[in-house]
Amino acid sequence: MAKMTRKELLNAPDEFLTTTSSIVKLIKENPIRIATIAAIIVILITSTFGFYYWKTNRERSAMLAYNNAYNNSQLTLQVMQSYADTKAGKLSKLRLAVMAYNENDYTMALDHAQEFINGWGQEDIFYWDGILVMAASYMGQDAADKALPLLNDCVENAPEHIKDQALFYKARVLMSAGKQEEAKEALMKISDQNQDIAKISLAQLENYTRETTDAEQ
Repeated sequence: MAKMTRKELLNAPDEFLTTTSSIVKLIKENPIRIATIAAIIVILITSTFGFYYWKTNRERSAMLAYNNAYNNSQLTLQVMQSYADTKAGKLSKLRLAVMAYNENDYTMALDHAQEFINGWGQEDIFYWDGILVMAASYMGQDAADKALPLLNDCVENAPEHIKDQALFYKARVLMSAGKQEEAKEALMKISDQNQDIAKISLAQLENYTRETTDAEQ
């Protein structure tokens, strides 16, 4: 490539000035069009920041209301209805499911848990809590055939403490079905952290098996 002389460099057109002149010319020739484009850009930027600010404040207000509702079902229901599009509004469905389960209203618990799972959108700890509530509710309805697939899903994919609960519930279902060996296997898989509970259930299972054997003899 040929090397430019000092004279050629000094005489070369200034690219910045050239570009600036072109822009100024474009603005002068199309003032209305340029102004419209600029206004649209400003509106878009302002709307984006405005929506983000509104959404952040709404999420904060919803979570505050959720925390204040605590174990009050009526207040939790209000949060669910008033802030349905927020995380707190969705979590309210899970809380209501747990409350309904604790009151032995298994149908209501299933409805709320299913709605929560459908709307939550991610398989995190809350999602698996919802699955576990559904499984326990089916157990409450004596629907072991519906509970077991959910429990197996928890055992395979849920975090450890959810997995341990699922194994415990699974053992109960299997014991009720007379599948003592399978129930024992489930209890043996419970982590060391919760082995105390597993040992109590294993002892009960051994007593039940012994009593059943004695009765048959």
